[in-house]
Amino acid sequence: MANSIGDERALDVYQELLTFTNAITETLDVQKIVYWDEIPSIPNHFFKNGFLHSLQSRGDLGEKMGKAFQNELDPKPCQTLIIGTDCPYLTVATFEKAYKELEKSDFVIGPAKDGGYYLLGMKEFFPNVFLEIPWSTESVLPLTIKRIQDQNLTFTLLEELNDIDTVEDWKEWKQNH
Repeated sequence: MANSIGDERALDVYQELLTFTNAITETLDVQKIVYWDEIPSIPNHFFKNGFLHSLQSRGDLGEKMGKAFQNELDPKPCQTLIIGTDCPYLTVATFEKAYKELEKSDFVIGPAKDGGYYLLGMKEFFPNVFLEIPWSTESVLPLTIKRIQDQNLTFTLLEELNDIDTVEDWKEWKQNH
C-alpha cells in the first residue's frame, strides 16, 4: 500500500487498523498475545490493557503463525485463534462464533475475499497446515483447506470478509464506515 499512497499515509492507515483491532479485541475475555516483528521500545497506546507481548519468529508468514500456534498449544492444547491487524470488519460476534465452532471442529477459518484468511483457529498444533503455502496469493485458503483434509481433520468456515491489502480496500472500508 505504501507504494500507492506513500509511507506516511500508509503508516496512518496501519495505525487506524491497529486502533480498530485493539478496540475490538480488548473487550474479549480471553488471554490475548500480540506477536510483534519488533517489540516497540517506546510506549504506544495499542494493546496495553489485558495484552501480553511476544516477539515473532523469523521466516515467512506461515513460519511465524506456525511458531505462534506452537508456543500457545504445546504442551497445553486449548482453543487458540490468530488474526492479523488488517481486517476492520471483525466484530466481537465473529470471535464468539469462531470459539463456538472450534468446540466441534479441529479448525475454524475466516476466509478473506482475496483468497486468504483473516482468522485461523485450532485446538491442537498441526504444523502441516503452514507448509508449502504461497502466502499473499489467492491459493492460501484452498491449500490450507487441502492440508487440513489431507490429515482427515475437520474445519468450519466463518463468514467471508474483506481485509485491507490495497488502497481500494481501504477506500471501500472508509466509504461504508
